[in-house]
Amino acid sequence: MPSANTIVSYQSLTKPFSSVDALLDITSQAARQVIADPTTADARVADVKAGLEAMRIAQGNFPQVMHTPRDATAALLQTHVAGQASAQNKLESFLLKSVDNVLEFFDVRFSQEDWLGYAVSFFTWIEDIVPAARPPAANTPEPIPNSCDLALLGDAGTGLYGAPVCAQSIATDPDGYNLLLHLGDVYYSGLPEEVQNRFLDVLKDVKIATRRSLNGNHEMYTGGHGYFETLLPAFGQTSSYFALQNDFWLLVGLDTAYKQALGGQEGVIDPDQVSWLEPILSAAGNRKVVFFTHHQPFTLLDDNHGGNLIPALGEFLDAGKVFAWYWGHEHRCVLYDRHPQYRFYGRCVGHGGFPQARPDLGNAPGSDQFGSQWRYLNGSADGSIPGGLVLDTPNLYIPGFETAFSPHGFMRLEFRNDQLTEFVRAADNANIYLNGLA
Repeated sequence: MPSANTIVSYQSLTKPFSSVDALLDITSQAARQVIADPTTADARVADVKAGLEAMRIAQGNFPQVMHTPRDATAALLQTHVAGQASAQNKLESFLLKSVDNVLEFFDVRFSQEDWLGYAVSFFTWIEDIVPAARPPAANTPEPIPNSCDLALLGDAGTGLYGAPVCAQSIATDPDGYNLLLHLGDVYYSGLPEEVQNRFLDVLKDVKIATRRSLNGNHEMYTGGHGYFETLLPAFGQTSSYFALQNDFWLLVGLDTAYKQALGGQEGVIDPDQVSWLEPILSAAGNRKVVFFTHHQPFTLLDDNHGGNLIPALGEFLDAGKVFAWYWGHEHRCVLYDRHPQYRFYGRCVGHGGFPQARPDLGNAPGSDQFGSQWRYLNGSADGSIPGGLVLDTPNLYIPGFETAFSPHGFMRLEFRNDQLTEFVRAADNANIYLNGLA
């Protein structure tokens, strides 16, 4: 089992070869050994080529820092090479250092001669991937207390950087929590071993009675088996979509990854979930409804059009039933203004542990109310996306590259009867935002 600290970069994959074409020539030989149909074999090699290019772009100038694109082949290749190199003891340690922090990582160091075997086993593996079965959710919401505290973090399945710090902050918070909700993504591709050592092991000290995790695009790259067959049993969770409620609130987690679009870039809500949701919302009465998804319904900072999320849930949004919507996927913290049409509060909470390059926010001003660490972006010109606050500070948990990456952290949501108070917490539990929404 590779360490959570094993980094598979574009640089480490291509370094043994004189060129990317040389790597792809051997990859093509391997594909034709495994896949009988030449057209299919060539298509798989084309996927590898595209995945490598996506990795190159994702890596940028930081091969020492974990990166993986929203590309199934790239993520699967990273998972596979990490496993092969670890099994063959072909890892080389390196350090990231700052004045206050030193972290050890491992780079894969295979040779050109190793690649044919790696590629043959890679194609053999991915040709057999089939989606895990998705069990149906309970038809009635689980009860939660009227006074309820929720720890919310997203995209924390790296096991690295701020993720373990967030986990310890949640575990040791003197005020405690009733619920833990992860918004999805375990890297590189949600293999059961990755679910264990990058996610469950990191949360081993979090003794919260009710724990839930959403399905992410990276979990589904390996068919979701690590998520459905390892993570959900560990959390005592029935399905990838669920509902919890008290006398005042209905919290709904939806699976946007099981039938995701564009290689996981965009989420999809399937008709089965809409059919399940209709009677639950009909029975909600005057409860305020909060949605939680992995993928975003809209964004100001990513190349994503929201998939079918808003159209699929349009009947509920049009009726004004949704008070707030929290999501991950982007690896940032963004607090949007109320949606101009549907009136819900949108929150991106995807900054739980993945290293995300800081965006160019131009001349976006700081917040008069919450400070200069928050920058305000105006909404879209057509009015379909509201403006919002973007958390923009250095990431103290990536030694030597702190200023290059967005910060890590999580949110605390306090439900007190019909009141909801939001806290944005830095990874070390320092409070950097507090606001009552209701």
